[in-house]
Amino acid sequence: MVKSATDGRRVTMPARSYEIRIRGHIPAEELMEVEHLHASVEPAETVLWGCVPDQAALHGILARLHALGLELVEVRRLPAVTEPDHSGIS
Repeated sequence: MVKSATDGRRVTMPARSYEIRIRGHIPAEELMEVEHLHASVEPAETVLWGCVPDQAALHGILARLHALGLELVEVRRLPAVTEPDHSGIS
């Protein structure tokens, strides 16, 4: 993400990593709607995670999940230095 500094310079903001938990198993064809995120299936939930460039992109992902009729369980920002260790990475 690029923001303008108060002196007119452009400052690049780093993308943030998020974890999004959805109730149930998401079929592969629906996972294509969020192609830039990784997915794993845990008991009773599908976990999506990955870098999102800005808040607008995050809201877009959440809107797509809502349009698919999926139940959102949790959204959380991950620490910048670590990625979650999920088994079953796709």
